[in-house]
Amino acid sequence: MKTIEMKRTLSILCLLSFSLFMNGQQATGYTKTRNYTAERTYMDASSQTGSGGARIVSDIVYTDCFGRKEQEIQVGGSPGGNADLVLSYTYNMMGQVEKEYLPYAKIGNNGAFDKFSPERWSVYGTGEQAYAYNLTQYEDSPLMRVSRKMGPGKAWHTSDKSVRVTYGMNSTNEVRCYKVSSSGSLIASGFYGAGKLEVIVETDEDGHRSKTYTDSNERTLLTVSVNGEDSLATYYVYDDRNCLRYVLPPEASHRLAEAGTTDISVLHSLAYSYEYDKLNRMISKRLPGCAPIYMVYDRRDRLVLSQDGTRRTADTKKWSYFLYDSHDRVIESGEILLSAEQTCGELQLAAWENEHYLPSGTRTPLQYTVYDNYKPTENVTAHPFVAAVGYDTPYTLYPSGLTTSTKTRLLGTDDWLTETIYYDDRSRVIQTLCHYPEKGLRYRHTAYDFTGNVLRKQDNIGTDILETVYTYDDRARLLTKANTWNGRFTDKITYVYDALGRLTGRNYGDKVSESLSYNIRGWLTGIESQHFSQTLHYVDGVGVPCYNGNISSMIWHSGSEAGLRGYKFTYDGFSRLKDAIYGEGEQLSNNLNRFNEQVTGYDKNGNILGLLRYGQTNTMSYGLVDNLNLVYNGNQLESVNDNATGHVFGNGMEFKDGASKEIEYEYDANGNLTKDLNKKIADIQYNCLNLPEKVQFEGGNSISYLYAADGTKLRTTYKTGNATIITDYCGNAIYENGVLVKVLTGDGYITASDNQFHYFIQDHQGNNRVVVAQNGTVEEVNDYYPFGGLLSSSLSNNVQPYKYNGKELNRDNVLDWYDYGARMYDASLGRWHAVDPSGEKYPALGLYAYCKNSPIIRIDPDGKDDYVVNANGVVYLMRKTDRIVDVLYASGINSSQKATQPDPNWKSIRVFDKSMLQGLT
Repeated sequence: MKTIEMKRTLSILCLLSFSLFMNGQQATGYTKTRNYTAERTYMDASSQTGSGGARIVSDIVYTDCFGRKEQEIQVGGSPGGNADLVLSYTYNMMGQVEKEYLPYAKIGNNGAFDKFSPERWSVYGTGEQAYAYNLTQYEDSPLMRVSRKMGPGKAWHTSDKSVRVTYGMNSTNEVRCYKVSSSGSLIASGFYGAGKLEVIVETDEDGHRSKTYTDSNERTLLTVSVNGEDSLATYYVYDDRNCLRYVLPPEASHRLAEAGTTDISVLHSLAYSYEYDKLNRMISKRLPGCAPIYMVYDRRDRLVLSQDGTRRTADTKKWSYFLYDSHDRVIESGEILLSAEQTCGELQLAAWENEHYLPSGTRTPLQYTVYDNYKPTENVTAHPFVAAVGYDTPYTLYPSGLTTSTKTRLLGTDDWLTETIYYDDRSRVIQTLCHYPEKGLRYRHTAYDFTGNVLRKQDNIGTDILETVYTYDDRARLLTKANTWNGRFTDKITYVYDALGRLTGRNYGDKVSESLSYNIRGWLTGIESQHFSQTLHYVDGVGVPCYNGNISSMIWHSGSEAGLRGYKFTYDGFSRLKDAIYGEGEQLSNNLNRFNEQVTGYDKNGNILGLLRYGQTNTMSYGLVDNLNLVYNGNQLESVNDNATGHVFGNGMEFKDGASKEIEYEYDANGNLTKDLNKKIADIQYNCLNLPEKVQFEGGNSISYLYAADGTKLRTTYKTGNATIITDYCGNAIYENGVLVKVLTGDGYITASDNQFHYFIQDHQGNNRVVVAQNGTVEEVNDYYPFGGLLSSSLSNNVQPYKYNGKELNRDNVLDWYDYGARMYDASLGRWHAVDPSGEKYPALGLYAYCKNSPIIRIDPDGKDDYVVNANGVVYLMRKTDRIVDVLYASGINSSQKATQPDPNWKSIRVFDKSMLQGLT
């Protein structure tokens, strides 16, 4: 609960009234001669009742006579509570924010306004005090638009490295004009006349330029990234009703400009196209290289039917359907085989006449959803609430607006996954019960403190119990996380922070201690522990300085390896990785080129055209193992030719050139890979979610996957010769051939056979570099190429399968795919094998390209979104989907706290649960 107090020195009446209100409550440290707003957050129930032991957190905002923020203070906000965290602001003569200073800690301040003093920022390093602010400058015009932005740091200020923004109008023959005919066809109509469009040009700290052109209706018509004479142009084409009809990514716009015509084959293979009805509802869309997706709506504009290319290929009468309740919430979804073939137009006409339309046919329900209460319905019965010691918060009988039960089909079967969720009176989940067809009922209890932090949770895994207990400081920073397995076996992780609240250390039990360091911008610069160390360089080090956030060089030491190893990175003008040059020693000058990974070319959509990879070829020799030439049809890979004669030694990863044909890769109507002759994959079958159902190899071996209709992976079946291995996934529990083998904890896992904890020691991206047993023994060491392949030098990397980005690596039959959830990733090619579910939001990038081809600082947690993540758990959302919640599955540090604490310097969120984060919106 929060209360807010305000005080303005300009109003005597306000002074009198608030002095009466605050009598006995005002903190003694408030500066009474300044205007301020004080916000108090009660940390426990006793704070409101006034009983002993009350805990209150206070934040103060001081404003000037114009109501502008001068200073923000978190009273006792520094870890330990003995110092305030202070942020200051200054303004230019026009009243605009000019400098936003970085936070500093002041001991004994107790909420008072703190006068400006440069030595306050000495915590950021020698010589940095004068540069500890974000600078914003504005153009000299009545519009007062931003013209320059410079972040903190001496290296940037002394080198004049800033983001610059200029504004202008287009020139003659600069922007092509595309229109839409009455029949919906794309028409090339010359160029826009000079001065018809506004253009905003932004240049980053390393001189990379981007341009955005908008018309008088404020519609974006063109975005361009510029690198010297080269450019990547994405056009947006609208019809007369202001509906977006075509999006032309860089490769498409380039080919159309060269041809001088609107070639339909180019549009189908490289462009996005959309159609609408008279109510401007989208009724058809075509993604590059895919068949159209049709959509039908009812009278309330709710999507009731959709049909993608693979359904239409299987049977033109097969559609997806959706049923809704009176509040427009989906209560049933599935597939329907129509009784008679009908066109999309005929179905739309029938749907218009009915608010709850569903055509006649054979329905196969895939999911039922219940809201608001726990009463049984025709199709769903809630699991009864299960009481547990220590989790005695009562549940609310009527959680209005919340999902209470779901029943989800296991695709391709008649089995169901049923789940019930119970909430407290503050709409927080306190119990989740899930019934698996073969494993029975599993449930999780959760307890919270007064402010909503998770205090403990208990997972019941059959007869086994995993309980996790958390402690926090008053600013919701995680202090400890303790796991207890079956009430006897315990591990504990403690977290250490500096005076600014930055995570600076983690201690895993009493065997592993890890420290973290940062530069003035909050970018991670170092990880140091007994078993893994990493140093990241941006503007210093042995590489070419990168002022825009790209990492210029990286040095690491893993396990018992002798000496330092690392990469120097170079990027092209579009920030795509160009060269990763391997070396050893402090200067990376020894044993050069042993594990290089170099991209020799990209097309305009970011598809890799050529790739060189070096590796270990024998016990004491190194050389070229991959010299790849990639050929495409649109964005889809057709063939790969490897001109290298060397092969990787040991357990390293390389491309296996298993075929020499014109067409080596084939795709279905939804853009999913169905054949890979190089990996000897004869056929890949997919379910209705575009997730692989079966991978069939030429020799008869196969890998089968079982998913629930919500995309949850439940089983993988490996058939190799006469041997069959079945891996089941039940929440965080993993079984092999019916036997529990491990339980994932977020920080590592527990082996069920000996009840031992094992820790993942990760690098800046959440890549699992070292696995350490509870007794301190190093069990596994993983070193990676930039795009995620394993180096041959990796030690015992078959102990557990979770590797790059913390994702499960499938090496069976040399498949070498990482499972990201929504898609499978092939590190040997640096690309996905299914389209990006969020590709429409970022059309300048090919649907199969990995992380904007910048794998050093970006991750894709679930195959849908791009993030930048530091090992301290600070996550920067790079690509936002249209989902209600963006979920991270393997990034940052591990615990159970949702994202709660905004970083005062960056628009970021601290993450405290890499396996189940649901707080990024």
